Amino acid sequence: MKRVFIASLCHDGILGGGIIADDEAIVYKTNKITVSAECRNIVMKYEDIQTYSLKHVFFFPVFTICLKNGKQYTYIVFSARKFMELLKEKGI
Repeated sequence: MKRVFIASLCHDGILGGGIIADDEAIVYKTNKITVSAECRNIVMKYEDIQTYSLKHVFFFPVFTICLKNGKQYTYIVFSARKFMELLKEKGI
């Protein structure tokens, strides 16, 4: 089952987009053409996620997801409680 979250990637500014979560991975997508191709479609398989953390910055819920390959992505995720439930459900 797919779940959709409104999210913004924090990378050289705030890039609006969304996270689509299915049974295998979390995928961040944005349609901004001024962003590098690497940041337009970020696929993070659950098995590749090492850790995540949640903090609040100016009342915004900010998730940092660290992958086993050393890459790290920071997102503002609206509906943070549901996103956290998803990560716990997937055993992360």
